[in-house]
Amino acid sequence: MQIKKSSVMMIFALSGFMFLNGCGSSSKEGSSSPNNCLSAECHGDVNLRKTIVKVDGTREFIPLYVDRAQYAASVHKDQKCEACHTDINASGGAHGPVAKTYGGWARLGDKQAVETISTNEIPRTRNYYTAASRSCVTCHSNHPDFANSAHVTIFKHRNARIDPALRSAAQAAFPLDTIGTLGEDYVAGDCNRCHTSCATCHFKSTIKRLTAGNPIDFWNGNQTAYPTAGWNDKMTEFEMDWTTNVASHDFRRGSYFKAEKDPEGVCEACHTGFYKPAKDSYYWADAAKTVVKKVKATEIKRHPQLYELMISGMNSPVLTGGSSPHAGFACADCHVGLHSLPGLPYEWDDEVGGGDVKCITCHAVPHGLSALKAAIDLHHDGTGTDVACVGCHAFGMGRDFDIANGVLAPTSSDVFLDPETNQVRPVARKQGVAVPWYPHNWQTLNPAVDCANKCHYSGNPLGVNVH
Repeated sequence: MQIKKSSVMMIFALSGFMFLNGCGSSSKEGSSSPNNCLSAECHGDVNLRKTIVKVDGTREFIPLYVDRAQYAASVHKDQKCEACHTDINASGGAHGPVAKTYGGWARLGDKQAVETISTNEIPRTRNYYTAASRSCVTCHSNHPDFANSAHVTIFKHRNARIDPALRSAAQAAFPLDTIGTLGEDYVAGDCNRCHTSCATCHFKSTIKRLTAGNPIDFWNGNQTAYPTAGWNDKMTEFEMDWTTNVASHDFRRGSYFKAEKDPEGVCEACHTGFYKPAKDSYYWADAAKTVVKKVKATEIKRHPQLYELMISGMNSPVLTGGSSPHAGFACADCHVGLHSLPGLPYEWDDEVGGGDVKCITCHAVPHGLSALKAAIDLHHDGTGTDVACVGCHAFGMGRDFDIANGVLAPTSSDVFLDPETNQVRPVARKQGVAVPWYPHNWQTLNPAVDCANKCHYSGNPLGVNVH
C-alpha cells in the first residue's frame, strides 16, 4: 500500500488525516489546523489518493483530497482536525499509522477475517474506520448510549452459536425429520461489515443497491417458490461508498432522519432482506432447555423491516385490514431513541418497561372503547400468557400468505409462545431455529376471521382452543 507525492507518505482512514514526513510543519497555527492539513502539499492535492492492493492482486483507491472551500462551509469548519481524528499525533507536523476497525459501511468491500488491524499491517479492503468515527461523543455528549446500543455491540450476532444440543434433542423428539445444523456461529469481521459507527449514518456516503430491481415486486412470489423469475437476492444488498464524500466532509444531521424520510436510503442499506417459504424450525420451549418444540415458520433473511413497513401500505394479497398509515412513517417517527436502539430489554410494546418504542405512545387507550375490550383484556392482563400487540396486529408472514392464496389446511404458523418473554409473538425461522420476530407490517385485525387464522386453529402451537 503506497502513496507517492513528493516524498510524502500518508495513510488515511475514514476521512482521517494521518501525516508523515512533515506536512505543514512550518505553520504557527499548529500542525493539525485545516490550513496545514488542507495545504497543496497534503490533503489539498486533488490527485492525492491511497492504493489498497487486495489479496487477489486487484486494487482499490481511496481519495485523500479534502476541498478547502467545502470544508469551510461544513458544520465542523471551526474544528481542528485532531478534534475528531483523536488518534493522530501531529507533533512536529507528522503523524503515523493508526489502528483500523473493519465494518460500518453496509456490505461495502470484501470480508475481512479480523475485527481490528494492527498498526502498520496492510489492510486488504477499504471497509474500515478509525477513531474519527467514534469520537463524536466528545462533543455530542447527549448520545452516550450509542456505544452500548445494538447497532454497535451487535450483541445478538456475537451471541449467535450453533446449538448441537438443540439439534440432538430435536432429532430425538422428531426422529422422522431431517434436521441440519441449528444456529450459526458468529464470524469475526463478517457482521462488522454493517455494524456500525457514528459515521455509518452521519457521514454523507453514496449508497447504492448492488443489483437493480425492487424487492417488493418479488415479495409474494418469494414466499411460495424462492427464487422467483427475475429475482436476485442482491437486490437486498447495498454498499455505502464513504470515499465519495471525503472532499466535502459533509454530515447528515438529525433533521435528515426525522424530517426528510431517509431519501438516500441510509436505514435501508442495512435494514434490508426478504422472506422465504415457511419451514420447520426448532427451539427450546423452556428456560432450562429441557423441552424442544418445532413450528413451521417463515424463513427470514437479514433485516427486512423497511420492506415490511412498505408492504403495510400496499395492495398485497396478505393484507386483511387495508393499508396501514404506518407505511408513510420514517424510522425516527417511532424510534425516537435511535442512538440507543433497541435498548435492553427490547420489549417495545411493554406498557411499563420496554425499549424505545411503545404502541401506547400513540395508541394511548388501546381498544379502550371497543366492544371487544373484555376479550382483549383476557389476552393482555399480565398474569398469564400475555399476547404482545404485534402478536395480533402483524401480518404478511407464511400462514397469512397461504390463507390469502387459498392453501387448504396450511401447516405454517405465524406466532408462537416466546419462551424468553412468555408472550405470544410472531415467529421466524433463522438458521433452522424458531426465534421471536418483530415484523413492521402492522394491520387492523378483523376478529371475525383473523383470531381463528392467527391462533385459534386446529394444531396451533399455542395449545389454545379452536374457534
